[in-house]
Amino acid sequence: MSRLRAFLRPLALGAALLLAPSFARAHNPDTSYARVTLGEHEVRFRFTYDLFTLQKVAALDTDRDGRTTRAELQHGLPEIHAFLRRHIAVDLDDTAADFGAPTGFVWPPDAGDAIAAADSHTANGLIHFDFVRPVADTPENIVLAFRFIAPLSDRHTVLGSFLFGGAIHEVTFTRFEPDYDYVTGYEPPLWKRLGQFLRLGVAHIFLGYDHLCFLLALVVASRFRALVKIVTSFTLAHSLTLMLAALDIVRLPVRLVEAGIAATIVYVAVQNLRGVPTERRWLLTSGFGLIHGFGFANVLGEMNLPTTGLVRCLLSFNVGVELGQLAFLAAAFPLVAWLRQGRHERRAVVALSVVLALFGAAWFTDRAWNLGAMPF
Repeated sequence: MSRLRAFLRPLALGAALLLAPSFARAHNPDTSYARVTLGEHEVRFRFTYDLFTLQKVAALDTDRDGRTTRAELQHGLPEIHAFLRRHIAVDLDDTAADFGAPTGFVWPPDAGDAIAAADSHTANGLIHFDFVRPVADTPENIVLAFRFIAPLSDRHTVLGSFLFGGAIHEVTFTRFEPDYDYVTGYEPPLWKRLGQFLRLGVAHIFLGYDHLCFLLALVVASRFRALVKIVTSFTLAHSLTLMLAALDIVRLPVRLVEAGIAATIVYVAVQNLRGVPTERRWLLTSGFGLIHGFGFANVLGEMNLPTTGLVRCLLSFNVGVELGQLAFLAAAFPLVAWLRQGRHERRAVVALSVVLALFGAAWFTDRAWNLGAMPF
């Protein structure tokens, strides 16, 4: 028996050596590849497909001669890119993104000027498509999701790899597991974190239309001296609940908070319509500020809050909110003051307050009954 093994071993080795080139060129036509390389200021994506798969995406062999040339692939590139953007989703730091601008494609080095139909599903038919997305900093996590697996084939598989910091992490995407969340473990320096939260606070004010409507309702009927008290009390109040909620000391249901914010707009607008004096409105605004603070905290709740420097990041976010508020008030108050000049002052206050009350009522109805008709 041992003599038989000794006789067969060199034969098997020789057969393996002879067949090795064939195995090297072999490729499963139901397999594609994805590579994500994460850097400090950019994320690079490479998606690789054989020509057999690409022919399902775009008609590349335009002259129908059984071969696909570089020029034909270049002609079909917009259609291929559109397919990839429709069917591959990317999230960076839990925020929807894309894979950036294309930087071209890489033609198989052994394919010559054209790829024959017989080689379309082999390694000689593999074509790389590269994209680069600039980022302000290395993302802490990236989610890659493939939505085209089922349209191509139920058996289609994507062999993926994530490269970061000299390490490589491999993962397989299938129709049963079409997405993967890769956590880099990277934490930016604290000063960068503070800048991110500051910008987020400013952006939230200008994108938070309900908060802007509330501020405008305060401005419409308030004189400058009363407005200073109102804004100060509002700031102190929402800063308190923002910190308490973000630190998970006090929590309120999101639906209740969002409906409450809408109700504050209606209440202040109705007060304007009734002509209620604003000298002591700062007391009312303090209570409303507590509700708005929970709303600001809900925004932070959707983020990956840092484990170090958390309080400082929250303070930075709050400063950003205040800067946004002050910028809005600085722009709105002179305009409102101009509208209130002369004998039409009361009409201007009534008109603006009616519009704000209608917006607030619509938001309240939508949020209280969870209709989803006004997502902004």
